[in-house]
Amino acid sequence: MRRVAKLRAAPAHWLFARARVSVAGSALVVRLPFAWRRFPYALTVVGAAPRFVPGPFRLVSGSSRRVVVRNAVLTVVFRRFSVRGAERAFERGVVDEAPIPQGDVAGTRARLGDVVHERTLLGLDAVTLRGLAPALRRVYWQTANRGDYAELVAESSGAAALSLVASKVKASPQAFRDAVKAIHSLPRVRVRIGVPPDPDLRYGARLLYAGWRDVGLGPELVTEPARGLDGTFGRRLAAYPQAEAIPAELALRDGLGSRTLLLRALAATAQHAALRAFDDDLRSSARFVPVAWVVDARLVSPRLQGWREDDLGDVDYAAVRSLASSRRQ
Repeated sequence: MRRVAKLRAAPAHWLFARARVSVAGSALVVRLPFAWRRFPYALTVVGAAPRFVPGPFRLVSGSSRRVVVRNAVLTVVFRRFSVRGAERAFERGVVDEAPIPQGDVAGTRARLGDVVHERTLLGLDAVTLRGLAPALRRVYWQTANRGDYAELVAESSGAAALSLVASKVKASPQAFRDAVKAIHSLPRVRVRIGVPPDPDLRYGARLLYAGWRDVGLGPELVTEPARGLDGTFGRRLAAYPQAEAIPAELALRDGLGSRTLLLRALAATAQHAALRAFDDDLRSSARFVPVAWVVDARLVSPRLQGWREDDLGDVDYAAVRSLASSRRQ
């Protein structure tokens, strides 16, 4: 934890940067500058683990194309395939688990049925806006084409996100119309939005770009890293399995939203109302534009017992049992 706290580029740095860590006998003592009731969940992140700590599996062999791990009862082989190759390998019985290519979930479910497993994760595809006039930011927030994005990227109409914590918030058609009417009164500004090189995210960014251009806004997509950006588009996955994780990262790491409201939520036993207050405050600033929840879809063989995916998209393979081996590793 001390090591991660010193590494500013480490993904988990923000979790431990303000912590004072000491050891008393066999006890780890962590002192925080504010009340953080669910902080023990933060200790489950990979970055908090001592290096070289034994895990449930031992490494048998590893390369860029194939990794083999084993425990007393199970051997797990991870193989690298092309986007389509993994699905074809699953259908041939070469592998027992494979990701479903973007845009193919509905078709794959119709073709293969119950072997398709889908889960909405604690993760958001979103745009962060900085340095723009508040009125312009609010127009971008209200006119983001979340419906098309959710159907074409997440392939789930229920994945559209207008809130960090409330899944049933619905879009307001009147707010959209008012935002479109306000565009002509705003200065013509080119808004440079950074986009990561990941193909799936670039596809999603182009959908947002098209929607904003259709209503008369002037976004420009720029491949990251780049200078002089007005915003960034990307995927935020929760660091630990709690609803507070993404709001905490926004406030404590990125300085977005009310720190006071966030700390109130972190200290609360029943925190939903406090998180909603933080969410409402962040929405009013329009600095963070949630677009859609991340939906993960995988093909999983019926041979695997105990397979399940958690809210972060991780699978505990130590709990998996295989009824029969694949025809080929």
